[in-house]
Amino acid sequence: MDPNFYQVLHIVGISMVFLGYGALLARSMAAPENVSVRKLGSITSGIGLLLILVAGFGLISKLGHSYTETWILVKFVIWLLLGGLIVLINRKPQLAMLLWCLLIALSATAAIMVYVVRSAG
Repeated sequence: MDPNFYQVLHIVGISMVFLGYGALLARSMAAPENVSVRKLGSITSGIGLLLILVAGFGLISKLGHSYTETWILVKFVIWLLLGGLIVLINRKPQLAMLLWCLLIALSATAAIMVYVVRSAG
């Protein structure tokens, strides 16, 4: 399959994760009792995480990278952190602002890994 397909799928997955987590964090701050927003945010981010993983591994394979390259390992750790973050978002609404900032930091780190570290190596 064309690497461009995997790249688009990867970006769509990333968008879904951050859209879902944004909804969950807004719910935590504004209306913690809103179950429909919690379901929508959880489903959206879960599907997004799956798309990121599948497309990421597809890209690694198609572009001929090694699974042990540092930037790939860091991105996998970021993916694991994103996957676990939903627990904190849903169970600790008082941390919503901190988690919001953490999501921004994780996304910046992931982008740096691809556009700076990978490009330098």
